[in-house]
Amino acid sequence: MDSTNLVTDTSSEPIAFPRLTAEDLALLKPLATPCTYEDGQTVFNAGSADLDLFVVESGAIEILNPSNENRHVVTHGPGQFAGDIDLLTRRPVIVSGIARGHTRLLRVPGGRLREVLNKLPHLGETMLIAAQERRRLLTQTGVVGLKVVGPGKCRDTMLVREFLFKNFVPFTWYDSASKDGQKLLTGWGSPQKSPVIKFGDGRRLINPELRALAREAGVWRDCPTEPLDLAIIGAGPAGLAAAVYAASEGVSTVVLDRLGPGGQAGSSSKIENFIGFPSGLSGSDLATRSVLQMLKFGAKMAAPVAVERIEPKATADDFHVLHLDCGTLLRARTVLVAAGINWRKLDAEGGERFESAGVHYACTAVESVLYDSQDVAVVGGGNPAGQAAMFMAECCRTRTVYLLVRSRLGPSMSEYLVGRIRATPNISVHEGEEIASVTGERRLESVVLRGSGTLPISAVFVFIGAEPACSWLPDTVVRDKLGYVLTGIDALQSGRWPLSDREPCPLETTVPGILAAGDIRAGSTKRVGFAVGDGSLAVTCVHKLIAIRQ
Repeated sequence: MDSTNLVTDTSSEPIAFPRLTAEDLALLKPLATPCTYEDGQTVFNAGSADLDLFVVESGAIEILNPSNENRHVVTHGPGQFAGDIDLLTRRPVIVSGIARGHTRLLRVPGGRLREVLNKLPHLGETMLIAAQERRRLLTQTGVVGLKVVGPGKCRDTMLVREFLFKNFVPFTWYDSASKDGQKLLTGWGSPQKSPVIKFGDGRRLINPELRALAREAGVWRDCPTEPLDLAIIGAGPAGLAAAVYAASEGVSTVVLDRLGPGGQAGSSSKIENFIGFPSGLSGSDLATRSVLQMLKFGAKMAAPVAVERIEPKATADDFHVLHLDCGTLLRARTVLVAAGINWRKLDAEGGERFESAGVHYACTAVESVLYDSQDVAVVGGGNPAGQAAMFMAECCRTRTVYLLVRSRLGPSMSEYLVGRIRATPNISVHEGEEIASVTGERRLESVVLRGSGTLPISAVFVFIGAEPACSWLPDTVVRDKLGYVLTGIDALQSGRWPLSDREPCPLETTVPGILAAGDIRAGSTKRVGFAVGDGSLAVTCVHKLIAIRQ
């Protein structure tokens, strides 16, 4: 696809640029206000937040990309609408819209978009599908959204890039050592610290705290101060599934996450064994779709935010109080802990020194772009390691991917994935092997194996062992010997269940009204599909608990 234009004719991309039917337009008109623009007038500017929905009746809206010298993106004609997923997430838009010719529009206030999505199902479905496809096409143009300049193998730069990626904020990254990166930094006065982030309106941030970046990028939403039915801690598959089902059934819901949506699944380049997606989908795509779905039904999300502690409710009619690191005291009738797991750190000499500078605990486009045409190693024997190995092997057929498995390849990995790895010529499987040390001067250059030999590689992607992310929970939430949270019958049999008038719900912990789902729960199967099932079951528990007030 040409980097100058997204499309030259919207008819060539009917999914991304549909024409609304006469019936759709008739249903939309009662929610809209007519407005007119003359040729060359600005309909909306890049950086505008909470954009209204504009549908063209006559004339046209030309979309320009200010991140790429205001180059033409597409022109919306009669029956078409402007906007992509930022229209639905209510974040600042990354493109500008200019009227071409005398233009008459239908303008639907942004505050009524949920009404459009839910009350006009055909139009809502058309908009949701088009918005996602438009973002995909726009991202392919190469230069889009924020400009991020910083060293590739730098923890601070990696954290900024990971945060923006997880929260689907479009950005273009420039290595500060590259010609383009140097040119940008010089034009910005050669700041001494990095990364430097430039926004569409010219504002810049230098090595910001994540919350400051979230505010400027339009990601941050203040945490609710009113009492809620359900607070979900963790935006992985379990938490997002619970949010979708809860919000769709009228349960007031907020999702909290330390970084952004996706969880451990968000670090997967391709998930192929999740029902309904025979060709697979990335963890990022799954997270994006789930967030759009939960927002459609009215759930809220706040990130980055951490729960410092939970103050369990004192009486059945009271609320649990979540003390958040943003200073908010969030009150909720029920709490779902879906904080997932953390990958264990690489137990090898030099591993910590090269973290985010050659040693990574995720494998997405954010990390892979740093190692084009370079040999890499993947450590682990489960599905995440297998998916990472396949991703790195397929995106560069000339590199060698060394898959290091401590025992034998197979018992912890899906059979289809094992077969695919065995059949991929540029994956070299090393069974019964571990990394003893990571070596290099200013960058990772090789790893020394415990068994024998040295591998000359540029990066190590680590997916070994899991530790439940629940150290912040109160001691009254009982865990098993590995640290996973006990729920349901296990919570009852622990001897720590405090109520005599009822047993715990299937996902309820030893603290009434606090649930656990997904990877953090003892006895759960660590797969995306099981996590989604847990999240769905949690909503059944929430309904029961709200009805009986615990």
